[in-house]
Amino acid sequence: MKIDEAKDALTAWSRNGKFIAKTERSKNIIMQALKLCKNPYVSFSCGKDSSVLAHLVLDIKKDVPLRFLSSGETRLVHNVDRIIEHFKDKGAVIHEINIDRVFSPEWKDATWTEQRKAGRGDLEKLNEGGYDCVFMGLRKEESRNRQISLNALKTEGFPPYTYRYKSGLIRCCPLAEWTTIDVAAYIASKGLPVLDWYEYEGIEGRTTARLTGDAVRQNVLIYLKQKDPGSFNKLVARFPEFGLYI
Repeated sequence: MKIDEAKDALTAWSRNGKFIAKTERSKNIIMQALKLCKNPYVSFSCGKDSSVLAHLVLDIKKDVPLRFLSSGETRLVHNVDRIIEHFKDKGAVIHEINIDRVFSPEWKDATWTEQRKAGRGDLEKLNEGGYDCVFMGLRKEESRNRQISLNALKTEGFPPYTYRYKSGLIRCCPLAEWTTIDVAAYIASKGLPVLDWYEYEGIEGRTTARLTGDAVRQNVLIYLKQKDPGSFNKLVARFPEFGLYI
């Protein structure tokens, strides 16, 4: 589904009582979680879910930073700056943590698999800086494993879909019960920008700020070859093994 093509229907759904109640429930979860912490942040990827989450959180507390983990290929694959600039224009504080194992000199000979394996722990970099709570845009609809995880992980006295890690960090997932249609309706009703990938693949598509295995299997390279041959050629020159996927 393309948001522009379904805008009227999505806007109508955004006025439905069930959607309004779901949105208010998510806002209530966010407000309760904010009372439990002093230094929260939003895990931000520029994707559809994190953009909706960021908008919801900032509507309640404008100074919560959006922390974005990027890599050398991020801007070759997705037009993330469109999303970043939108939130900056609204006054958001955005922290970009760039860890480049694609084009940096010290990783110039690493294969795609080698640099991906090395980056498996990089998400922990988002937590550095004394943060005590992270808001994440995880949804039960995404997979059976995610549904099980979001239903099971709880901390007594915390709001739904909010729990404390062993490290002490609180994780809050206010969009856990949202469907893709809910996400699309919120985007349409609030006029939020989306990545070009969603206009190509539809809002059901998945995105990551890094070129992951799932992204390659979901035909991101074919999309990139059509949209931006120069960026595509740069990535294939860096990782000749991508020739196996196109």
